[in-house]
Amino acid sequence: MSNRYEKITEKITPYLTLWHMWTLGLFTLIIFNLVAVFVVSECTCGKPFIPILLSRALTTDPWRGMTLAYSLIAIAGSFTFNSSILTTAFFGFFSAFLVSMFETTAHDFLIFTSALLVMYECRPRSWHRQYWVLHWFSVVVFGNIWTVWMVYGFFNYTDPEWNCSWFYILEYITFWLMNGLVLWIIPVGTFAVDAISDKEQITQEKLISWINQQINKKIERPIRAKIDITDSPDIMEKQTLITF
Repeated sequence: MSNRYEKITEKITPYLTLWHMWTLGLFTLIIFNLVAVFVVSECTCGKPFIPILLSRALTTDPWRGMTLAYSLIAIAGSFTFNSSILTTAFFGFFSAFLVSMFETTAHDFLIFTSALLVMYECRPRSWHRQYWVLHWFSVVVFGNIWTVWMVYGFFNYTDPEWNCSWFYILEYITFWLMNGLVLWIIPVGTFAVDAISDKEQITQEKLISWINQQINKKIERPIRAKIDITDSPDIMEKQTLITF
């Protein structure tokens, strides 16, 4: 049994789960956002990396194209969640950067609506998930402080003060933390696949294919894997168990 366990562990390690892929994408998002702010702020404020409105940076070419590409990947990834709310939210973000924030208010409405959809779908399913609750409320707190400052600044600041301010860091934190909320609703062991179907079935098919086609070829006595999905009131807390 120990030899079989070692070979199984050896085989499953190279596969990236959806959680790992989303984490990698989040870090990529943060890096190219910072680079965009660094470059665009030099033109807007006269020197690099003075915080500016993130939408101002990301609707400036070539950063607009990178943002649209990232949004497309997020839309594709959201199919695995089998959630029309998340898919709609990421399509809203994609649409928001197709329009110019300087010519229409459509950008603001799309961003606001999409953010609300993400917050709703990624809300904590239980108060006992303390870190999840803390993460979610952190987004609410940072987002509200930034919104209040935006409303105040709109009526009280001139253009130079309005365009370049360290208060925009609150926007960055809110946006990145909100994208990170998706990590909490990714079921354990879920693989990213190109299918819109039940996520449990996706996981089962991937594991069955991997075990029966890969492991059995290298083990003298073929083994059969039995996969059980534990019942839970919360679909996000279901776990996949493998027995041999």
